[in-house]
Amino acid sequence: MTIAVTQPWPPEPDSARGVAPAVEHLLAPNASSWTYEGTNSYVIANGGASVLIDPGILDETHLEALRRTGRANGREVASVLLTHDHPDHSDGARALADSLGVPILCMSPRFADDYLAGGQVLDVDGLDVHVIHTPGHSDDSVCLWMPDSGTLLTGDTVLGARSSGVMGKLGDLLTSLELLRNLAADRDVLALPGHGPAFTDLVASATKVIDVRTRRINELRGYIADGDTTLLTLIKRLYPDLTGSRAMFGASTVISTVEYLAGLDGEHGIADPDQREQILADIEKYNQQLAAHAKERAAAAAAH
Repeated sequence: MTIAVTQPWPPEPDSARGVAPAVEHLLAPNASSWTYEGTNSYVIANGGASVLIDPGILDETHLEALRRTGRANGREVASVLLTHDHPDHSDGARALADSLGVPILCMSPRFADDYLAGGQVLDVDGLDVHVIHTPGHSDDSVCLWMPDSGTLLTGDTVLGARSSGVMGKLGDLLTSLELLRNLAADRDVLALPGHGPAFTDLVASATKVIDVRTRRINELRGYIADGDTTLLTLIKRLYPDLTGSRAMFGASTVISTVEYLAGLDGEHGIADPDQREQILADIEKYNQQLAAHAKERAAAAAAH
């Protein structure tokens, strides 16, 4: 069987449309320089049950569209599930779950009511949904695999023609991408990413990311060999044009790559571990601020 992607992109935000057997897609209204057209929310629905995936922005119109889609045809929403805990995917999760009285499923200690595990199989009223732990973009990243239809929700691990940062460990990402390449090596797979349109060339897409990361590894190795051993210098050389939140993600990607190099080549360490800790602290502070704002908005929404 050959899977084709024929639907136009991007769709109207908050408008549900079927994109695969048992899967509906809703685009969150949070377009930006780092979310592209917005975050992709999904509803896995089968029989009398549904699971809501990555609600994204805390926007009541979007959350209501997810509730309505999940409850269509008399279905009962079983849970809210996060492919990872980055704010553009998780911002509305607590408000949505609380409004439905259902748990949040994920691998993040910040959000999980029930923890997911790699290898776990979720039963959506008879539909098997396999949880694949794919760390790298973040430590808690998961993909959701439905072998009956050949459908894979990839989160931000691989985005087709798009790129995403490395906020976890680069070695983990390379391993995760190889795992996904192997998954699609001998069968057709429809990949539904966390941002951007669906795609069917999963092997090529994963290979492209591996090639890009390998090129970055070699570039950084050369810079370090030339004497550039401060993180700020390396970040500016590798990502000179990034600003704002994308600069934070670029910094995290450089740190992950430098640490990966240090593991491969003991002499390729960095000369400023204190600076590394400061940059990581800045990234964590940024994430905490976003999470705090999400909680404030959730409380305000609940009050109304």
